[in-house]
Amino acid sequence: MAEIKDFKRNQYLLKGTKNNAGTNGAEGNHEKKSFDSMVARHRQLKIYTVIGILALAGIFLIGAYFHWKSIIYTDYEVQQQSSWVRAGEASCINLDGMLFTYSNDGMSCTDTRGNVIWNQTYEMQNPIIRTCKKTIAVGDYNGRSIYVSDTQGNLGTINTTMPIRDFCVSLNGIVAAVLDDSTVTAIYLYSTDGSELAYFKTTMSESGYPIAIDISDDGAKVAVSYIKAEDGNVSSSIGFYNFSAVGQQVTDNLVSGYGYADAIVPLVNFMNNDTIFAAADNRIMFYRGRQKPESLAEILISEEIQGIFYDENYVGLVFFDSAGENTYRLDVYNTDAKKVSELHFDLEYTDIIFDSTGLIVRSDNECIIYDWQGRLKYEGAFKERITCLIPTGNIARYTLVTDDAIQQIQLY
Repeated sequence: MAEIKDFKRNQYLLKGTKNNAGTNGAEGNHEKKSFDSMVARHRQLKIYTVIGILALAGIFLIGAYFHWKSIIYTDYEVQQQSSWVRAGEASCINLDGMLFTYSNDGMSCTDTRGNVIWNQTYEMQNPIIRTCKKTIAVGDYNGRSIYVSDTQGNLGTINTTMPIRDFCVSLNGIVAAVLDDSTVTAIYLYSTDGSELAYFKTTMSESGYPIAIDISDDGAKVAVSYIKAEDGNVSSSIGFYNFSAVGQQVTDNLVSGYGYADAIVPLVNFMNNDTIFAAADNRIMFYRGRQKPESLAEILISEEIQGIFYDENYVGLVFFDSAGENTYRLDVYNTDAKKVSELHFDLEYTDIIFDSTGLIVRSDNECIIYDWQGRLKYEGAFKERITCLIPTGNIARYTLVTDDAIQQIQLY
């Protein structure tokens, strides 16, 4: 009997234990659900906080951006100045962010801190220069020497057998030179070591006389503008020559060409390997083609062009602003032959510069700066006469070159 009672008592105790275990499990699940809810709410709060911070930061950045865009600078300060000596007869230009100087006696390249990178002496009567980004060629008009260099140093010297009439240089230093013979005009391609790569000859009776020439960045294509007079009428033509394998398959490497009656085309320029523009007295023309350039656009002009400025991205034409209140109008076209900007100004300019941040119209004594939306950013005089202005990629910072100093300036 005692065993039966103990058995029943153990069953009762066991049942009670199970019931208590079930009750405690329900309470545990309830507590777990409450904890999970707290974690979820905490995560949501963190997400909302981050979103709020990002939204405020975005609003601040947008506001700062529009504030920066609306800034008009009124003056500048010289943050750093380096002494620099330039001969009075020497000319200087911006060569890919470096200062290139040349004269009848030689040439040199200087960084914007005033350190001379290299120099080269020569003797020329009428030095002319041609550039392609960081590469430059200096030749003696009617002479027989062309010096090819880049921002790092001299690449080579070319000696010709006939007088030089014109030339151009590619990024890799290949030179195309127009040489004058007694009966024909020859166009030669030279490597930097002076060796002949190719040549072709022209005559007045056939194609005319070459008055402008340019070469692609890679040195594979050459564009030549010819002028021809027949029966009292003047006409022009542009021939495109390809010296790669494609051009070897056609006569004289002439892969395409275009004629223009009653026009003179004194300028032809490769904007890049595939895009070329040419300017006549009554139109501008754009061409495109990797191997055989074809006409992209032809824009007729009824006004007299006062100046042409260009780089690898833009072409700017200056006209008298006869219909407006200003002296000049600048029309800017991109590589697709689309007009992207029109600016009006009064400054008697000596140079117009296209930069990634905007356009600079300058003289030796003052300048005007616009951004690419046409907003005026700065207009003012220089504290000293300048001979060169070098952009830095920041619309508020520039390098100014005077007769005796190189200045790093900040607009404010």
